[in-house]
Amino acid sequence: MKHVPILALAVTALVLAGCASQPEPEPRPYTDAEVKQFALEMLSRAGLPYEDYEKVRQAILHPRVPEAGKDLPRQAPRRG
Repeated sequence: MKHVPILALAVTALVLAGCASQPEPEPRPYTDAEVKQFALEMLSRAGLPYEDYEKVRQAILHPRVPEAGKDLPRQAPRRG
């Protein structure tokens, strides 16, 4: 019967220790500059031929974003 109070004290100490620990800080999202820098670093390690390397590098440095709605059909097809 001596084990019950010791076990209860141990469980209480573990619960209180868990409640007292600080929560981990929320990770911040990466900035566009950080993502671009990481992509360039991975590209430099890829071992591509120079022409392919330059194409991908230019795409990373100067991305072409299509205009909104350009990829949509001009007129929706009719169902008969």
